[in-house]
Amino acid sequence: MAIQPSNLSLPVDKTIFKKVPKDLPQVVPAQIRRVNNLISRRVNHYSRLNGVEDVTAMHGWILAFLYECRDREVFQRDVERAFSITRSTVTNILQLMEKKGYIRRVSVPQDARLKRLVLTEEGARAHQQIMLSLRQTDQCIASLLTEEENAELLRLLNKLRAGLE
Repeated sequence: MAIQPSNLSLPVDKTIFKKVPKDLPQVVPAQIRRVNNLISRRVNHYSRLNGVEDVTAMHGWILAFLYECRDREVFQRDVERAFSITRSTVTNILQLMEKKGYIRRVSVPQDARLKRLVLTEEGARAHQQIMLSLRQTDQCIASLLTEEENAELLRLLNKLRAGLE
């Protein structure tokens, strides 16, 4: 099903623009941040429509990681490395995901200190709905540019990412 751009607009409170300076800096980091914020809002919009509004973006990425790795053992340290986030941050995120019923922590026989992360059925369902929201967002963004512009944007973003890593 193709998404029609006219059906994708989000309600906007135009009064907020009166408070924003018109001459915002035209520098790459600031523009990337602004576009990232707008994309996040669009993902959240589709997520609400798809019934997963209580899932944060990071929860979504971790659910996707666990879904893709469901045929092997995954531990907290794997999540830390995959997303370049600290142990304390991952601990807090995983505790909340466990409380929401998206994951379970299972002890491993060889080391009682280690807890394997297991995606629950509820977590797998949430993952599917989040992926739908991301595809819808991607279609919306892709519709704003030509095929060549999309390819060039991805090439440049990958070049920036590689240079900054």
